[in-house]
Amino acid sequence: MINKIISFIVSIIMLVMTSIFPGFVWPGTEVMETGMFLAKVDETFGYTVPDSGAKYFGLEPGDEYYDAVAAAAEYDVLVDYDVINVKEAVKPEFVATVLVNASGVKGTADIANAADFQNIEKVQAAVANQIIPVDSKGNVSTASMSTNDIVAAIAVAAGLRFANDVSDKIELCEGVKTVDSYTVSDDAIIVDADSDLAVGDVYVLEQSDEILTGAAYKVEAIEVVDGAKVVTNSEVAIEDVVEKIDYAGTSAVDFTTAMVEDGNGEVISDGTLDAAGLSKDDVMKTLKKLANVSFSVKGFKVKAKITDTGLDFSVATNVCNGVTLSKSYSLSNLTVDAKADMNVAKLNFNEVYLKFDYDLVDTTSITGSYAKTFGDEVVSEGQKIDSDNFFAKAANKYLLSKLDSSSIKLFTFTLPLGSTPLTVTFDVLLNISVNGKMEIVVTSREFHGVEIINNKVSTVNDTEVLDRKVDIYGTFEVCLGLDVALGLYGYNLVDVGVLGGLGAYVEASAKLVDADGNIVVDSHYTIPVDYLVELCSGADFDGKIDIGGHADIYGILKVSVGTNSVVDKVGLSKTWTIFDRSNGTFANIDF
Repeated sequence: MINKIISFIVSIIMLVMTSIFPGFVWPGTEVMETGMFLAKVDETFGYTVPDSGAKYFGLEPGDEYYDAVAAAAEYDVLVDYDVINVKEAVKPEFVATVLVNASGVKGTADIANAADFQNIEKVQAAVANQIIPVDSKGNVSTASMSTNDIVAAIAVAAGLRFANDVSDKIELCEGVKTVDSYTVSDDAIIVDADSDLAVGDVYVLEQSDEILTGAAYKVEAIEVVDGAKVVTNSEVAIEDVVEKIDYAGTSAVDFTTAMVEDGNGEVISDGTLDAAGLSKDDVMKTLKKLANVSFSVKGFKVKAKITDTGLDFSVATNVCNGVTLSKSYSLSNLTVDAKADMNVAKLNFNEVYLKFDYDLVDTTSITGSYAKTFGDEVVSEGQKIDSDNFFAKAANKYLLSKLDSSSIKLFTFTLPLGSTPLTVTFDVLLNISVNGKMEIVVTSREFHGVEIINNKVSTVNDTEVLDRKVDIYGTFEVCLGLDVALGLYGYNLVDVGVLGGLGAYVEASAKLVDADGNIVVDSHYTIPVDYLVELCSGADFDGKIDIGGHADIYGILKVSVGTNSVVDKVGLSKTWTIFDRSNGTFANIDF
């Protein structure tokens, strides 16, 4: 009770002090240097350091906070400042100004001590959007901001980065025509005889169940057949079709309305623009078809169940004779958030982003015996072990036999984006490299995306691991890849590739200790621990055989943009390695 009373009194004193003195900070409050704050902003918003090597606010390459300041300056979040003291404890005005610039929010609010701030409009916008607080008298503090409040402010601003008003405006180039009634026959488009299409015209086809993405062409020839025009086309560049785009919106993905192709390019489901218009029989046929999908691609057996809320699928293959890999994913609650404010004709990206978030349960297991494949010529029952030669021979036999590393495309989903002419395409891929047994189950909530502002690219990522189970014996990397593209009339405007998963680097150790306690052999190899265990199970030794291992388990996350979209035309293609073994190791296990 005494502690509660003291805490209450202290809180009253702090309230009084901060009300009378807006710059008051309670002694002992943890604060953050300005340079460190900028480093956290860069990390959160995906800002990268420019290659120019130029000075920024007096800092040169190699200075402690050079990278943090250079990246922030390059992405125009420091435009309000001529001088920055990177070692100074950061204050609310600076936090407000930088985060309003980073998030792009607007707004105004009444601030009692407005005269205390140089960048008052940015401070007002930060207060209006709850990035920074005001006290009970409407004042914004002028003192150093606490670390906890800074971290909270960055999180709010990051969330607001993608909170845009819905808009949907597409302006075609002058002279481009629109066709909304058509049929497809092989490589030709058939339109009504009274259509005004003529040779040389550039035109767009609106979306339909025949062409879910819509399309754009140039007319090369027209032939009248049975009272209709049969139009032969050639390809045309997107900048000759679309003048400007101003789109922003959020859409939950309904997989049952998607056009679904397997990894061999075979269409599993045709997809539809108007799910509400389907008959009950059509819906049941689609659901039945998608509930039991199976096919093989590049030696992998794939089984899947596709529902309106997600995708459950499993993959199995033989890593080598006697060893089987099984991989399963449950991906649900997929949401796409996109914005495209761009002058397409001039290939100028004013503000473009594409982000997607989802829940994922990821299960991996590798079972069987490597000794069945690699051990027959190495050891026999009762073979005498007396030196390191035995283990060296076993390791060489194993390492000379190359195990497959595979990258395969499992599915392609093409979906309409709400009621707009835009579409979203998802490629689901699997990258595998394995050497050893394991069982892993990871449940996570994923958030990935890229953003382009004034032709400058950044990436935003967040993964929350909800649960993880690991039982590991050998080196591996297994990653799920999602390549997502925002499309219009069959063109990809911007694309994001995310490759994420887990890896382990395992070193096996073999130790022979004779009857007198002397270590005869102490060897280490980057081969599966279970392989050595099996080889030694029937061997003969007068002392003790200890087989063990050390594993570094790490997360893998790579993000790319512009590998298959208009972004590449202006040289903005880029790949980031966010995590790998060098910086993503989260567990070290000895066994």
